[in-house]
Amino acid sequence: MVAGSELTMLIIDDDVRYVDSLFRDAQRVGIYMLHAASLEEGRYLFESPAGRSLAGVILDVECYRRKSDDVPDSSFIIAATKYFTERAPELPLVAITGVQPLFERYQRDFEGTWKVYRKGRDEAALLSWLCEQAEGLAWVTIVRRHPEIFRIVDAHLGADARIELLECLGAMTETSLPKVRGNLANLRSLQEKIYLALHQSRPDMIPRQCVVFTDRNGAVQSVNVAQILDHLKGNFDPKSQQNQGPVFLHYRSILFRFSELIYRVASDGIHAIDQDAAVKPTCYTVQTVTYALLDLILWFGGVVGQTRPSE
Repeated sequence: MVAGSELTMLIIDDDVRYVDSLFRDAQRVGIYMLHAASLEEGRYLFESPAGRSLAGVILDVECYRRKSDDVPDSSFIIAATKYFTERAPELPLVAITGVQPLFERYQRDFEGTWKVYRKGRDEAALLSWLCEQAEGLAWVTIVRRHPEIFRIVDAHLGADARIELLECLGAMTETSLPKVRGNLANLRSLQEKIYLALHQSRPDMIPRQCVVFTDRNGAVQSVNVAQILDHLKGNFDPKSQQNQGPVFLHYRSILFRFSELIYRVASDGIHAIDQDAAVKPTCYTVQTVTYALLDLILWFGGVVGQTRPSE
């Protein structure tokens, strides 16, 4: 996964030397390449978390269909085209070949299905067209709008967090209760992922007992957000009116208030929908919690960017 606003493209081609050369050209225009040497491997990458952020696909016209194949299969391009157009019709798709007769044939026979480019001659045009087409993808627009957020998410939280955040930002105006519930669940999950990642880099801020503990039924649970918030604000003791530990977030700070809001509103909103409460969360609830989470991500990025103390 690339950080920030770079585009990720999948190339399926068994010519490793060519892929390495194209990889360097792509990097210069802000494209990161995921490489597969067969359709089988390409499908695996596409169906993995990394595949959810693809902005385009490049197909060799003759390649291996299975990883175990000994020779390229001329039916590869038809099988690959069918697979990607059925599962991701919005993705820009191009074909490449180093054989002139094949280039002329596919350019003539498959005009309108995908664009065909020549290896060693058309790389600049190929990458330019893919970038232009990718700008129309909804998720690319979202990432371009929040590059500083996605740099942090990609660097420290991983592909699943990126997917959850894209879903929230892309659907936060949806009004249906199932979508509202799904967004709130994603937001709660993202907050937990932040604290799990923070535990890895700053165990003084998020100690182990806050992320791995045994409940009263003896089951092992993870991420006690209420306990984490108490720890962050210094484990204030109401009897002595004293903090029992260091203060990482003042309880009156905006970030602490936002952290409470995300946890309480997301959890209570889910329960309100599940229990058919009289007052239920709306798309405006989702938007409020989402923007609070963006500030929490910025704070998290600043913390993990600092020197990491040892446990």
